[in-house]
Amino acid sequence: MNDTAKRILDLAEALWLERGFNGFSYHHLAQPLGLKNAAIHYHYPTKTDLGLALVGRYRRRIRRTAEHHAITTQDAWQKLEWYVDLLTMDYADSERLCPTGMLAAEWATLPEPVREEARAFMQELYQWCLGVLREGIAGGYFQFAGSCEDKAATLLATLQGALQLARFDPTWMDAVKKQLRLDLGAR
Repeated sequence: MNDTAKRILDLAEALWLERGFNGFSYHHLAQPLGLKNAAIHYHYPTKTDLGLALVGRYRRRIRRTAEHHAITTQDAWQKLEWYVDLLTMDYADSERLCPTGMLAAEWATLPEPVREEARAFMQELYQWCLGVLREGIAGGYFQFAGSCEDKAATLLATLQGALQLARFDPTWMDAVKKQLRLDLGAR
């Protein structure tokens, strides 16, 4: 990826997490970057192409980080803490929602190819979370009622909801994170 394409993607990501995918146009990208709309179209011919590039980049970023954590720690708590931090980092920095929250909020209006990429992204997050929960149960890190499958879905949904509610009261995010730890058997 060349520098111009990366700069476009960086700005598109920032706008996406602040306004949503439908909340910006190529004009919003071109003007601050000092480009013409045609330059944006050169790198991303359609907004669907741009959406696929954005979601694909998040998938690669998450995958690389998850692989790094799989190598560097066997502690299921540390892996789960990393995940919670990853989802809440953008919010803490600038009250942005995480990508999956934005994708879910705009689901009905996203182009079908972007939905498919988003569905695959969420499935990867779910499978990773499920794997960490299974490791945590097997290793004695976690204790909770119910299945790992249900707990993974609950964990993802709770974090997504907490990110949105934190816009009303930022202290709720910390409260949710604290309660999640307790629900998983933190001592």
